[in-house]
Amino acid sequence: MQDPNRIIDISGSSVIDLKAELFKQKEEFQKQKAAANNQPVSAALRKSVKKPGLWDNQNKGVNERSRRDELEIIDAPTLEASRIAMERKAKLYDQLIKTGIDDETLAEEILVDFDRKALENLSDMNNEENEEKGNEEDEDPWVEYIDEFGRTRMCRKSQMPEEILPTSNGVGEETSINSEEISFMEQEKNEWEKAALEELKNGPIHYDETKEIRTKGVGFYRFSQDEKEREEQLRALKEMRIETEVKRAGYTSVKDKRKAQLDLRMATIRAKKQKASVKNLQTSDKIIETNSIKESQKSLAVDKSHESINNNGNNNNVTLDVTLDVNALLSDIRKQVESQSSTEYKS
Repeated sequence: MQDPNRIIDISGSSVIDLKAELFKQKEEFQKQKAAANNQPVSAALRKSVKKPGLWDNQNKGVNERSRRDELEIIDAPTLEASRIAMERKAKLYDQLIKTGIDDETLAEEILVDFDRKALENLSDMNNEENEEKGNEEDEDPWVEYIDEFGRTRMCRKSQMPEEILPTSNGVGEETSINSEEISFMEQEKNEWEKAALEELKNGPIHYDETKEIRTKGVGFYRFSQDEKEREEQLRALKEMRIETEVKRAGYTSVKDKRKAQLDLRMATIRAKKQKASVKNLQTSDKIIETNSIKESQKSLAVDKSHESINNNGNNNNVTLDVTLDVNALLSDIRKQVESQSSTEYKS
């Protein structure tokens, strides 16, 4: 839009012509006004009333048909294009009102100040929201009331309990409690105070299972209402507890001792088994060694016999001496093994 404060350059002759035309129109208007005040109807303005002639009457429906013919000239595509153009212009107008104009060239060509309209629209929306909030607060204001426990509360008027009714005193609405409710609360308070005083007089307060309607467990123990008898029951329970704890500790100590003995016995048995396995391995090794010696002696004796046979019996004495030496060596080894096994078995 063009700046309303912008100065437009106009020539002096154009201003004079405009003033002259305005003065002329004012004079004519004054003349007509004066003539109308002096005469009821001016002759120049009076219309001639003539009686309609025979040929002046028109047929019925001529004007209606002519009007329909004029409308038919505007075809449907033209109307549809006009409607689309108007909707597009309306959307553009609403958008410009909301956002304003960013293009400076377009702002110069448009004669409407959309920036000002956008600000006015925003302010109008804020005012409407404030008015709605104010109306909501007026319709549902915050009120203060006292509940059944004597506590002061704040809430909306629509959320106030039905039992508490608000009262008005001409200046503003203030909440209060009905006289019946006040009397009921006072009565309950007096009953509580009376029960508390009775309990203090009777002595210390203890649990009363008769006031609870429920099934008690297996470990439930009912104490006496008499204070002395109750103390005796408590003392007996404490003694039973101490005795149970002592017996439990003794049982655990005996159990631990038995477990230690069993562990020691298992350790000794395990050691003996390990020793026996070692002995078996040693004896098996010695037996294998003696068997290998015997085989070697047999092979040697066979070789010697073959040599002696080949040498025509010259070396018979030598073979007999070797056989005797081998038998003596085997007997010594067997004695050592038997003596070692006997000593290990005794240990």
